[in-house]
Amino acid sequence: MRWRARTSEAGVAPEVEFRRNALLAMFGCVAVVSVFSLSLSSLWAFAGWEQTGLVALTVKNVALFVWLWRRPRDFETIGLVELMCEGVGGLYKFGTTVLADQTAYGLGGYVIWLILYYFVASLVLRGRRALLASLALFAGLLLIGGVYWASDDIPAALKRLHGNALLQMYLLHATFIAFLALQGRLLGQLLRAVQRAEGEARFANVDALTGLPNRRQLDAWLAEEQGLPRSVILFDLDHFKRVNDTHGHDAGDRVLQAAAGAARGALRPQDQLGRWGGEEFLVILPGSGGPEARAVAERLSSALAAVHHPGVGRVTISCGVAEALPGEALESVLKRADEALYTAKRGGRSLVELAV
Repeated sequence: MRWRARTSEAGVAPEVEFRRNALLAMFGCVAVVSVFSLSLSSLWAFAGWEQTGLVALTVKNVALFVWLWRRPRDFETIGLVELMCEGVGGLYKFGTTVLADQTAYGLGGYVIWLILYYFVASLVLRGRRALLASLALFAGLLLIGGVYWASDDIPAALKRLHGNALLQMYLLHATFIAFLALQGRLLGQLLRAVQRAEGEARFANVDALTGLPNRRQLDAWLAEEQGLPRSVILFDLDHFKRVNDTHGHDAGDRVLQAAAGAARGALRPQDQLGRWGGEEFLVILPGSGGPEARAVAERLSSALAAVHHPGVGRVTISCGVAEALPGEALESVLKRADEALYTAKRGGRSLVELAV
């Protein structure tokens, strides 16, 4: 197939897909855990409101799972809905438990699940936004703890009894926030390093001037298709030295760029085009015989000759076409194409010659 540059999205898309799949897995896991807890409600004498809450939690997570599964592009919206539900619900339940119910140690078994909010924030949001969302919940929890500690309606003995549990909860939350923030920063650095490495690897096989694959990439393609039916077209721009000498190298560079663009447009999707060196270009035609390759070269020649280069005029090309013979070495095919190219040059240029 013809070479195409990967967009910058290529380095980002895997990250987005990871975040989306992780959130999807979380919805599924919480739904399963909720159903499991409901199955034990009679054994552990869950209160009526607890059973209702578990049913609501199950329905919510199943609904968000299906939504995200069917509409993956709504990932951030779904994540924000989940954050809102967890944040508001968590603060309400924590405030009710600590300030109103004053249960054992001022906490309920559910409190362990509050930290899930921070994981969701790190998946849905990035960098500073994730940190701010996490700190917002933490600030709300601290505010409730402050009200609890300042309340005259709560006995001092009860505060002392609950104090260590509350402190450990806050330290645990702070630890998770710090860890996820650091992890997010390190992940960002890793992703940028991967993107740079991919970019460097990609440009190692790309000609900087024309944006076409360079000789290194062409050699790799030729090696991949060794022994398969194919033909090659070797062409170069006629009188290109005259263009550089008369109009300057900047004009020559623009001619090369325009010629590369015109050549791309004239070829078929399966044809592989690259810059062979200087003003020479190579086209690999997988599965094409000599007559078919010659027809492609004729179309290529006409397309490039039709291009008007500002300040320069029209520039023609000469083409050498060679069909790989059964068992023929790669070097031999390219040599015959090169000889056909120079036959076209000696014949007056702007010609297509099929190698014998």
